[in-house]
Parts: sequence; structure tokens; C-alpha cells
Amino acid sequence: MKREKPVEELDIISNLPDHIIAHIISFLPTEEAIRTSILSSRWKYLWKGINSILLEGNESNLNRFANLVEHVLDNCRSTNFLSIKLSCQQSPDNICLSRINAWISTVLSCNVEKLVFYFWNYFPDLPAPPLPTCILDCSTLIVLKLDSYFDLRIPESVVCFPHIKSLGFHVILPNQERVMHQLLSSCPVLEELSLSGLLDSGNVRKINISIPTLKKLRLCLEYSKEGEYDVLIDTPNLEYLYIEDDSFSRFVVKNLSRLHHVEIMYEAVCIESLEPKHINRLLELLKGVAAADVMTLHFPTASILGSALRYTWPTFPYLTMLKMNLTDTSGWTCFPRVLHSAPNLKVLILDLGRMNWEIEAREPCPWTPPDNVPLCLLENLQIIGVKWFAGFDDEVQALQYLLKDSQVLKRVLIHPCPYEETVNELLMCPRASGTCDFQFCEEIFFKTSRIKITVWGI
Repeated sequence: MKREKPVEELDIISNLPDHIIAHIISFLPTEEAIRTSILSSRWKYLWKGINSILLEGNESNLNRFANLVEHVLDNCRSTNFLSIKLSCQQSPDNICLSRINAWISTVLSCNVEKLVFYFWNYFPDLPAPPLPTCILDCSTLIVLKLDSYFDLRIPESVVCFPHIKSLGFHVILPNQERVMHQLLSSCPVLEELSLSGLLDSGNVRKINISIPTLKKLRLCLEYSKEGEYDVLIDTPNLEYLYIEDDSFSRFVVKNLSRLHHVEIMYEAVCIESLEPKHINRLLELLKGVAAADVMTLHFPTASILGSALRYTWPTFPYLTMLKMNLTDTSGWTCFPRVLHSAPNLKVLILDLGRMNWEIEAREPCPWTPPDNVPLCLLENLQIIGVKWFAGFDDEVQALQYLLKDSQVLKRVLIHPCPYEETVNELLMCPRASGTCDFQFCEEIFFKTSRIKITVWGI
């Protein structure tokens, strides 16, 4: 019998050049990249050639984190960093500000393209230190994400971010209108903006986001009992918009003809404090985003819409997919009204997670079918997904109604799989569509683009 020759094991990685290995271990968290130095004498210094740094600390050992940051910055040989992320779940008050400024200065001297700098902090009684001036002189940055620790004082004469495409700030801005204008006007090629802000004065503050190049916008405005915001969004190339607001802001939205996906989380801190002007502001915002193809209405929005049934609602003529998070406070009250507002809806995802948040204490949410069948059910609705279905009578009744009147329905996905008795009840109920299939799954996923919407379950 012929004996097979043993296959020689090849160490492909060790045969690579040093700079290639350094690039590969750049994808590891930096502490793990440093640990590769124990593998052999050759690997002892390879980590010093990494072109990306990721260091994360915690409040239990801040001094160790600070020392590690300085050790890495002092030893890395790269003069062209792709990405640097420094993150610590604690206040930088416990680390000398001069050390933090030195880190940033060192980082920016390395022609870094992406800088993410996060420290947990919120000190309303302490003045925020100024943004290090070296950031304003960095012409290589493409992505910049900073937390709220720095006061964004930007000199009018400085064009600070000529190549920035993605910008993220979590800020407290006492002189917000001036600073925001200076900041955004200094980003001529900006495509993504994420701004979280807290109003800290009693005046109405204006936020003007008029950026022709912007494609993605995330705007989070936090509640303040001292005042409110006036927000203008004029972005003709915007494709994605996320608005989270619990300050009852007034939004004026213009030129969103290219908008693809919008998410609205408009929240009343106390639903009993709602005034007609607050409801009208939400409806005006929805009117401004009526060009969207895909819309997500998060649970606080549904709660306010439940109080808006007597108001005039906008129509969403281009909406083909809707994800709606219902709550036990609004129940099903606004759901039929939303269906009437979306005549071309093809995909409906209902998230009942908040409605069934405390399933044992959950009160019945009466289901009342609309007087007239929404046009989308008769002509367009093809896919229904229900997340966190618990099998309560009102949920079953709502599904039965949708099945009975959806003429072109193809699939119904339900998560999670209910009790066998409920499954049989749903499978036996009348369906207007002869091609409708049920799928009971552990999770429901979806992916959207301008060309295609895909929904699947596993």
C-alpha cells in the first residue's frame, strides 16, 4: 500500500512582508495588536507599524488607559493613519485636559483621515473647554466624531474642514445659531452629519441645516424646560433623515425630493402636556418628508399621532414601505389613519414590542376597523411583518382584518411563533389573496434601497 506524503503546512502570514502584517493587525483592537509581540522575535515590533488605532478604557482604571494611549502614540511609526478611535466611559475631568490636547495634537500630526474621540460627560454646571485649535488646522480629516466635552468656538476666518465628508458632534451650544453656521459652512463637501444637542438657554434657538452636498442627516434634540428649537432643513440631495426630538421643536423642511428613508422619533415627555401646536408641528414635519419611499415611525411618534385623529394629516404618495412601532398608550388608534395616508404601500412592518413591553400587565388595546378599506390594501400591499406578536385578541383581530381585505398580499411574517391554537386561528381565517403564505420565524429582517426592498425571516 502506497503511503501518502504528508502535506506541508504553510505559514502564509509569516511569509508576508512586515508592512502587510502590520496592516492586517490594524483591524484588531490595539491592545490585541500589541499582544501579538509575544508570538516571536520578528513580531515583537510589528504592531508599531499599524495604521489604525482603537483604544477603549473604562472608569475602573483611567490612569492605565491614559498611559496606554501615550505608549501607543509614542511608539507607532506610521505617519499616515487611516483611523484613530479613543473611547472611555468616564469623564475626561479625571484626565488632565493638557494630556487630552496632547493626544489630539499628536494624532492630527499623523495625517489621520478618521478621528473618533469619545468620553462620557455631561456637566451642566461646568464650562466646556475649547475645541483644540489643532483640529481646525487639520486638512486631511475625512471623518470626524467628537463628544460634547468641547466648546465649538470656531473663528470666522478659518475654513476648518475642507475634506470632511462625515461629521458627528454631541454638543451643548450656548450660542448655538452662530456656532452651527460657522461649523457647517466650513464643510464644503459634507455628506453625512450627526448632531445631538441640548438647549441650555431660555430663548428660541435656530438651527439652519442648508447643505447642498448632504446625503445623510441624524438630528437628536434633547428636552429642555428652558426653551425650544426652530429647525430649518434645506438639503436637496438628502437621502436619509433621522429625527429624534423631545423638545417639541418646530421643523421647516424644504427640498427633500431625493429623500429615500426617513425615521421619526418625536416624543412628548408627558403625553398629558401635549398642546395643539405640538401636534401640528409633528404633522408639519411629516408633511415635509412626504417624498420618502421608506418611513419608520418610532413608538413615541405613534403615541402623539394617537392624539391627532381630528387633525388634517398629510398624504405619502411615494411611500412603499412603512415600519411602525405601536404602543400600549396609542394602541391601534392611529394605525388605520396611517394606512389611509399611504395609498401605494407595498410593505408593512408592525413592531409591537412597546405594546407588549410588560406582557403580564398589558391592558387590552381595542381594535376598531376603519369605515373604508384603505386603498393600499386593495391594490398594493404585498408583505406584512409583525414583530413581537403576543397573540392578544386585538392583535389577532387586526391581522384578520388585514388578511380579509388585502387583495394582492403575498407573504405574512410573524415573530415569534405564537401558540399552536393562535397559529391555527390565523391559518384558518379568510384571505382576500389566494397567493398569501404565512411564515413564523425567530426574527424578521429587511433591507431597503431605491431599487429594491427585501424582507426575510429566519
